[in-house]
Amino acid sequence: MSHPWQRLLAIASLTASLSVQAADLTVIYNKNEPKNFIALLQDALEHTKADGAYTLKATDTALPTARMIDEIADNTGVISIMTRGSNMEEEKKLLPIRIPLDKGLLGYRIMLVRKQDLPKFAAIQSVDELKKLSVGQGSRWPDTKILEGAGFKVTKAYYAAGLLRMLNEERFDMFARASWEATGNFEDAQKQGLDDLVIEPSLTVFYPYPRIFMVSRKGDGPVLAARIEKGLRMMIKDGSFDKAFNEFFGPAIESTKLRERKVFRVENKLLSPETPLDDKSLWFSMDTPAAKTPSKP
Repeated sequence: MSHPWQRLLAIASLTASLSVQAADLTVIYNKNEPKNFIALLQDALEHTKADGAYTLKATDTALPTARMIDEIADNTGVISIMTRGSNMEEEKKLLPIRIPLDKGLLGYRIMLVRKQDLPKFAAIQSVDELKKLSVGQGSRWPDTKILEGAGFKVTKAYYAAGLLRMLNEERFDMFARASWEATGNFEDAQKQGLDDLVIEPSLTVFYPYPRIFMVSRKGDGPVLAARIEKGLRMMIKDGSFDKAFNEFFGPAIESTKLRERKVFRVENKLLSPETPLDDKSLWFSMDTPAAKTPSKP
């Protein structure tokens, strides 16, 4: 069975001349994209050098999300690719590359809570019990809609720093974050003197929510999408994708003891039905043993 990138490349070969196909690809990403995802992008392009040369560069200034979506959708040339949590609404405008760059880790949410509430969370045995408590989230974060759609009571604010203060002031019960975000927010709380806030150690809420690359549906977008997907699948096959995942996400997975937590699964109503949930090679598994850290000579 052929992969989508194989079909896209076949279509591209029928609709573009050989000279166009051989032309250099210019790939422009947002200046403040996380470096680990740009490293994956570069590796995917390097794995497919046989398909043509490329130029990879950042925008001159950081662009807000709404502008990135518009610029990519209109194929203006200002920016050609972005990373985003997969959602059906934005995928109507942009072309998704359905390889989870974080292996779906974004959907494993752990909680910052107040120290005195730790016994309350330790006693929770079901997601319905957890839903009786309120959760803080960013006003414009996609997770807010996901959690509301799953039946959680959500209190909103614009920025993480404000949400930490609100949690400390008992305006909601928990602040749900991805594992690597939670560790960073905990450090931020310490810097703010919010010493009562801790990372809850026993629970995680999971909804399928992969972070993916998105490109334009116009111009070179489909060719770029096919090439990146091809390169990422080559990386998965040769082990370099897992190596990069473990190097970046491994420390947070281990420090938060993610694999040892009780998991409450909820539905993500924003997720496209085209998401390849059945391809286990693409997703983080709680049952997968931690990668061994190479011993130092």
